[in-house]
Amino acid sequence: MKNIDKNTFLDIDLKAIGKNYKIIKKRVNNNCVVAATVKADAYGLGVEMVVPKIIKSGCRYFFVATTNEAIELRNISKKISIFILNGLVTSEINKIQKYNLIPVINNLEQLAKIEKYQTLKKINLNIALHFDTGMSRLGLDKYETNHLIKNQKKLIKKSHISLVMSHLACADDRHSKFNAIQLKRFLKIIEFFPKAMHSLSNSAGTLLGKNYHFDMVRPGISLYGGHCRKNEGKIYNNVISLRAKLIQIREIYKDDTIGYGATFRAKSKMKIGTLALGYADGFNRKFSNNYHIYFKNNKVKIVGRVSMDLITINLTNIKINKNVGSNQFDIISNKNSVNSIAKLINTIPYEILTSLGKRYQKRYIS
Repeated sequence: MKNIDKNTFLDIDLKAIGKNYKIIKKRVNNNCVVAATVKADAYGLGVEMVVPKIIKSGCRYFFVATTNEAIELRNISKKISIFILNGLVTSEINKIQKYNLIPVINNLEQLAKIEKYQTLKKINLNIALHFDTGMSRLGLDKYETNHLIKNQKKLIKKSHISLVMSHLACADDRHSKFNAIQLKRFLKIIEFFPKAMHSLSNSAGTLLGKNYHFDMVRPGISLYGGHCRKNEGKIYNNVISLRAKLIQIREIYKDDTIGYGATFRAKSKMKIGTLALGYADGFNRKFSNNYHIYFKNNKVKIVGRVSMDLITINLTNIKINKNVGSNQFDIISNKNSVNSIAKLINTIPYEILTSLGKRYQKRYIS
């Protein structure tokens, strides 16, 4: 707790996450499972609080990136199925067995290693098979895919294939022709694995329609209120609010400058406030002289550069309380959501969420 800043507050609405899960559930077929992607500490919002809420909403399948993340989830619940997206690390196979985890097998070498391990231990483990249909990132490529299909009985003797999956490259653009190309490739592959569950869609894929849903969808950013495709309207509830207390006020005069690089010069007498957050807390330097926060219903402009721990704001025409520390400003809120601010600096809400630092006081609304 010693690194927590008493002047900044990250409010996380667990009710909104639960509502977003149920919105996704209504969009898919009745027999389609809605899994939850909670890698990177539930996109920075905290798995210890977020995951129990999603479980309470009815979720039983979860995706993470690494074995350590998977073990963290297993310590939260013994009853859920946990998939490790980044695949199999040989030194961690015993942990996969111990904690009842499901590795997503991304190449034939990984498959051979887990088959060998099961033979030696005389056990059977659950696995998922990931086929690359166009991302060229993880998953069996087309040559490995053809080899596995032709030699399935020879190469898979011990493993139980619980899931066959792929990942869409352009689902954020619903007009992209590449979505249909990947769908066609995936349909051909799953013909050879009829007993496994089939999954193609992340958050954006879920919005492409029921042809893309199969047996399971794997939303991530949508759960946390972030947009996952271009020109997405409001579908999901905002989940986070970021607030900061004022820590200092000062007056500056004509031609005085503010911050590193002296990028802001006063044209007249001004009242300047300082807030205790900066790029070390995930508040991007691109917001320098380029962002409005809110005090009640008043827009307040950032002036000068965002530094590591501090930002400065123009309070010249803002009526504030004389008790400096009692004034709270909305950095992220319904007025300026993660989606709108991501657009402002030409990034994506995923980056905004996962970059939020560890110094904020997290307050969960349940």
